[in-house]
Amino acid sequence: MTRQAETARVLICDDEPALRDLMRIALIGDYVFEEAATVAESIEATDRFRPDLILVDVMMPTGSGLDVVAHVCNRRELPRARTIVISAFTDETDRRRAQEAGADAFIAKPFDPDELSALVRDLLSTPG
Repeated sequence: MTRQAETARVLICDDEPALRDLMRIALIGDYVFEEAATVAESIEATDRFRPDLILVDVMMPTGSGLDVVAHVCNRRELPRARTIVISAFTDETDRRRAQEAGADAFIAKPFDPDELSALVRDLLSTPG
């Protein structure tokens, strides 16, 4: 199912408020946002908010954002949210770890807001 015709729910998981703001501003479109600053908050928000798409940083307080991605992939009773890992760690090993955790895409920090917006639109318009 695609989300073009309805409001998509986007969860932004990053411990830096300025980066969460930038991600939210970059996403031009009809979205409802929820934010989380820790891995525990992110997992709780995933279960409660039931996002269509999650933007998640790797380095977060108390753990790795990849734990959030793995949680999303293992929740069979909920619809699978699309996930984009956004990280300053950009070598091939980091990208592979994100892919192995189940991420749909990977973007390096600092990111291009237009690239992020286009990727989000693309992921939400294609079946998961």
